[in-house]
Amino acid sequence: MKYQPFLFRCLLVALLFGFLVSCDQSKKQKFSVEDVPDPKKNGGGYVSNPDHLISDATVSELDEKLTALDNSGKAQVAVVILKSIGDNESRDFAHKLFNYWKIGEKEKNNGLLILMVEDARKLEFETGYGLEADMPDIICFRIQQEYMIPHIKEHQYDEAFTDGVKSVASLFNNGNYAYDKLPDQPAQDVSLLPQPPPDAVPAPPVAEPALATPIDVATASSEDSDVVYAAPQAFAGTEVSTNSASNDYTGDFSFAAIITWLFASAIMMSIFFGKKLGKKTKSYNDSDPEPLNMSAVANEFLRPRWIGLIIIHATAIYSIFYLAVLKHTDVGFWKTCLIYYVIWVVFMHVAILLIMLRSSIMLRNDSRHLRWLRLAVLRRDLRPAIFVFPLPFLWLYILLLKRRLNHLRNDVYDCPHCSQPMHKLDEATEDTYLDKGQILEEKLQSVDYDVWRCESCNTQTVLNYTNMRSSLADCPSCKHKTFRCDKILTKKHATTSSEGWGIKEYTCVFCSYSHDYQFVIPKVSSSSSSSSSSGSSSSSSSSSSWGGGSSGGGGASSSW
Repeated sequence: MKYQPFLFRCLLVALLFGFLVSCDQSKKQKFSVEDVPDPKKNGGGYVSNPDHLISDATVSELDEKLTALDNSGKAQVAVVILKSIGDNESRDFAHKLFNYWKIGEKEKNNGLLILMVEDARKLEFETGYGLEADMPDIICFRIQQEYMIPHIKEHQYDEAFTDGVKSVASLFNNGNYAYDKLPDQPAQDVSLLPQPPPDAVPAPPVAEPALATPIDVATASSEDSDVVYAAPQAFAGTEVSTNSASNDYTGDFSFAAIITWLFASAIMMSIFFGKKLGKKTKSYNDSDPEPLNMSAVANEFLRPRWIGLIIIHATAIYSIFYLAVLKHTDVGFWKTCLIYYVIWVVFMHVAILLIMLRSSIMLRNDSRHLRWLRLAVLRRDLRPAIFVFPLPFLWLYILLLKRRLNHLRNDVYDCPHCSQPMHKLDEATEDTYLDKGQILEEKLQSVDYDVWRCESCNTQTVLNYTNMRSSLADCPSCKHKTFRCDKILTKKHATTSSEGWGIKEYTCVFCSYSHDYQFVIPKVSSSSSSSSSSGSSSSSSSSSSWGGGSSGGGGASSSW
């Protein structure tokens, strides 16, 4: 098959492309601070969220809080949330990004950068010179550990940055970063309430489950029983499980792996099951079509084509959706590849069973010779599958198919005249019974001939066994499989608005008959040019910028 090695190489290239895409971005290209989208240049916000790790609603909420904090003149805060920064070290990257954007007012140097790098599992705070007194490193670390890292560990990025920004705002507005521990209302006036005696012993807390009614526990003083001091009250439903929000987490999946398998599956479907039956090169003249060589002949028993691809991709996408959305599991590149591989394994087994069933029905009334010709096409297409799917069942079927073809070709024939067993001649002797064209076909390896001779009545039977991988076609003049394409010429190149065309020059090696066949070159796709032009018009014309501050090198770093 002329194009099978090419298609197989395409499959290997597609898998190699997927492997390269699966590698960390840091290994493919250098990631720098210039690659981080500046929110000030894209709407004038404070949050850079290019990988959409937090929701748009959370971005709007953070922008609102940080705008108020910036307008108060107390601090200018930038929030950056990235999947990866390549092979850069997160602390050094935060320092460079701070100074590249110049966060904070130039006179006050009151800038703060909050940077999270997901694949490095790092959370960085970088502060300007003017914040080092109000926001020392220990406070930065406490905000990270108490309000952000617990949420980040649960993939609750929205909650992590909402609570983190609340804590920062509370530090500058109230002098205390623990915003959730501030008094919600003025202190109660207890001057008119009876005061406990100095030696009164307060009631210890009671470790009881939360009840529907207040826990009524009181302890009286041993000396003065007139005053009773109530223990703290607890009510049912006051605690919320921290794990409940984790059920909302949606696992990540590899879009690159899906794209890789879209191409790989199409290539494998073409290799293993052949093209559409009778598909030929598009020609200007339908009355003079290009001859079909054996390498382009598809098997007759099963050609799933688009239906098979739809089944494979639908099953794979549903499996990825089930794991990522319903089971809250990350589905990375290699896990996606494993899902597709398992689906292909099942698909191939079902396909083999269908082929076995259909071939037994379709070949029931055929002669041995015709059975061999039809099954040889099937073996040609399925043989590469044993290298991609080295499974016992597939190997066994290919082995049985090979043995069946061997029996169909080499089992002794009975003479059609005297019914006596015939004898198969060897390669040297059989040439006596072949014409010059047939001998040339054997030399070109387009056809291999077997000659059977009856010793009793001297009857000869010549059977042709076509090489299903041959690129030679039947010559319209001499009818031998010695017609080959010697040259392909492009007469008109295709453009985005019109098709092109060319000529394939065929010549018969045996009788020297030649003929030119015209073919059509499809139009050039314009999707790439239109996408590039549309993408260039999306930039923002905002003139907003940061204040011109610089980093003092302070801050904190946390991992999870």
